[in-house]
Amino acid sequence: MVFTLSQYEPVPTDNPWMSARSLAIKAGKVLGILLAQRVLGSRPITLVGYSLGSLVVFEALQYLATLPPAESLPLIQDVYLFGSPIPLNAQAWVSARRVVAGRLVNGYGKDDYILAILSRVSEGSWGVAGLAEVPVPGVDNVMCEDVGGHLMWSGMVGKCLQLCNAPGIVQGLGRPDDDTKSTEIDQEILDKM
Repeated sequence: MVFTLSQYEPVPTDNPWMSARSLAIKAGKVLGILLAQRVLGSRPITLVGYSLGSLVVFEALQYLATLPPAESLPLIQDVYLFGSPIPLNAQAWVSARRVVAGRLVNGYGKDDYILAILSRVSEGSWGVAGLAEVPVPGVDNVMCEDVGGHLMWSGMVGKCLQLCNAPGIVQGLGRPDDDTKSTEIDQEILDKM
């Protein structure tokens, strides 16, 4: 199957967050297509994403959920999403859960004020997975208490995977994070808004 990004809706250019979000949704559809075509092989894989990367993974799951179960079930073993700007839409989460053979984990932090503001602006709601539990059976919700701001997710994914007891994660090898620097950067972003 050949496709181009022009087949999808145009990217809004007036807001960097909305532009990035729109591109993440498109990239997720492309990832879903590639997974369905078995470009990465036929063995079940584990997907991990944080922030807009988790939106890419979630959109791939949404695409796979549109396929017949025989084509999508053996593809995805586990999925770990952290700090996700994904709405708490139960139907979408049930669809995503259907195509994940193992665990579907929502890692969230209650002190992620950047995500709270951006989700309020883009979705018109405070209810996103990166800030709260997803109330859907089969979704494992893990509170990542050490994440004090949205920019901390990149340095905390290893530690959060350890917290989730993800298989194959060696204890103590998570990347160290400078909490003060990340919190200061988050505050600077908030001050500019």
